[in-house]
Amino acid sequence: MNSISVVIPTRGRHHFLRQALESVLAQGHAPQEIIVVDDGVGAAEAVAGMHPAITVLDNHQRGPVPARNRGVAHATGDCICFLDDDDWFIDNGYLARVAEAFGRGADFCFCDGVLRFADGRPDLPFAFDADHATLTRDNTILISGVTYRRALHSALGPFDETLPFYWDWDWYLRIARAGHRLTHIRTPAVAIRVHAQNMSGDSLEAQRRANLDRFSTKHALPPIPLKNHLDIATQAPGKLPGRRETSSNL
Repeated sequence: MNSISVVIPTRGRHHFLRQALESVLAQGHAPQEIIVVDDGVGAAEAVAGMHPAITVLDNHQRGPVPARNRGVAHATGDCICFLDDDDWFIDNGYLARVAEAFGRGADFCFCDGVLRFADGRPDLPFAFDADHATLTRDNTILISGVTYRRALHSALGPFDETLPFYWDWDWYLRIARAGHRLTHIRTPAVAIRVHAQNMSGDSLEAQRRANLDRFSTKHALPPIPLKNHLDIATQAPGKLPGRRETSSNL
């Protein structure tokens, strides 16, 4: 059986963090450990007493991508499962499905999700395939719906800390280019909270543009239009356009 380490980076969103943790603890297939990496202050106090499987690490405010690298470095499970602090699992059988996929030889799994709006708009489904070819154009994978073998880091290295907005896309493309198959679990297993505090909002557009150009240059790709997960979901056939917000979190 492949053991799973759930890694949750967080920064000052304790009211959301507990819901994320509760959704992990509700899983029918229990993870080996839950690692909360605090990039701010106070997370240890906020989750004290919730469950003995929870460990809180201090990232000393070095930033979100270093927080993820720290969580991975601390993990002992065979597989890494990410969940952002303001997202939560909505399928209590999700980790069981993932474990079954790894038992069949999967290296990297991603699931579908829903974008859940803070202003009460109806949920927007996020369900897309992804492979090497599509990842040269769009990032159609939700980081809170990703689980992969920890051993991939031994071959491919850590997350690229020079890409604070697109480190996840960079990681998926590195995995695909190395020849690992991306396994799509076709069930909406995670809710992505869309709210004003998300990292990739319009106020950061200039930084996102510069970081996307850096990503494109690194992978020898042509210029890529700037978009986020909400843009991708609303531009899909049959979807209604929405406001420019983001579903890309810490």
